Amino acid sequence: MRAMSLTSLPKLELPKGKFSFSFKEILRFLIHRLTRFIYKPTYIGFENIPKTGPALLICNHVSYLDGPIIDAGCNRNVRYLIDNSLFHLPVVHQILSLAKAIPITYNRKGVEAAFDEISVGLRNGDLVCIFPEGYLTFTGSLGRFRPGIEWISKRDPDVPIIPMALSGMWGSALSRKYMKSHFRWWPRSWGRRVTVICGPAIPSDKVTVNYLQEVVLRLKYSIASHQDVQ
Repeated sequence: MRAMSLTSLPKLELPKGKFSFSFKEILRFLIHRLTRFIYKPTYIGFENIPKTGPALLICNHVSYLDGPIIDAGCNRNVRYLIDNSLFHLPVVHQILSLAKAIPITYNRKGVEAAFDEISVGLRNGDLVCIFPEGYLTFTGSLGRFRPGIEWISKRDPDVPIIPMALSGMWGSALSRKYMKSHFRWWPRSWGRRVTVICGPAIPSDKVTVNYLQEVVLRLKYSIASHQDVQ
């Protein structure tokens, strides 16, 4: 029997779209699963985040893992405003680049470039998260908000601002509580109760640094009452 020519064999074609995958989505899925497994965060009020269209999330800043913890509770991709020095760390840079994070350098040129990128993202329908304090808390309490949040809102006044507050990460290895300790990376507690609460959108006519800070502070202190109910 003559061998069948390879060219005469029927071509095997996979249905388009059914077997496609994205490395970015796989990585995001794995990070979400790992974050939820380690910290078991509780999410409250996340229905306030629009399912489509642009929105700006603002939250207090407690640890270097605030972004992944917030992201693990969102059904949408979130773009984060990240300090330029962190953005360019090895490995971290690749992950943040895939997530389309926005690096910021704290000088006039760097701030303007970052705000331009935020504005472009919002006008393209992105969900952007910033930490208005501009730095990790040194005390566990809410720091003073920087005026940049007002400038961003004035550039895109129709974009809803969604306030958030995070609790439970102060004292973790990636917070600043034990920053000067030789045993900083040693875990000090297990069963940490991490909670993220999200409030309703803030009307654009009320967007001031003082008002936004007051709203986030109220959300932060309301977490205790929600935990007591659970």
